[in-house]
Amino acid sequence: MALYSNIEEVSASPKYGSTGTAGWGFHMWTDLLDDEAPHRRILERFGVDHPEAGIVLPEYDRYEDYIASDAKWGSSSLWVYYETILSHLWIWSDDREAVESFRAELLRYAS
Repeated sequence: MALYSNIEEVSASPKYGSTGTAGWGFHMWTDLLDDEAPHRRILERFGVDHPEAGIVLPEYDRYEDYIASDAKWGSSSLWVYYETILSHLWIWSDDREAVESFRAELLRYAS
């Protein structure tokens, strides 16, 4: 089974989906739920390879959900958010080029 069943292209979106600052984002959806969801593992591996991104996740909790972290990519700020119940990873920034570049690098970890 592939880790992600749908990886969206970057598109215009408010930060929180339907509200918040205008910007750019994309979702990565998986059919794996709860502690099987790959979001944390991918972000942790990404963070080891790219410490400059500054992704800091809270300590793991078996029942975690609604996890968010600020990140840096180049000179831009990004917002990284995932849910394990609805099982999606959301990356957002007001800088489209940063989101596009971050997405391209993150996809290497999603296969």
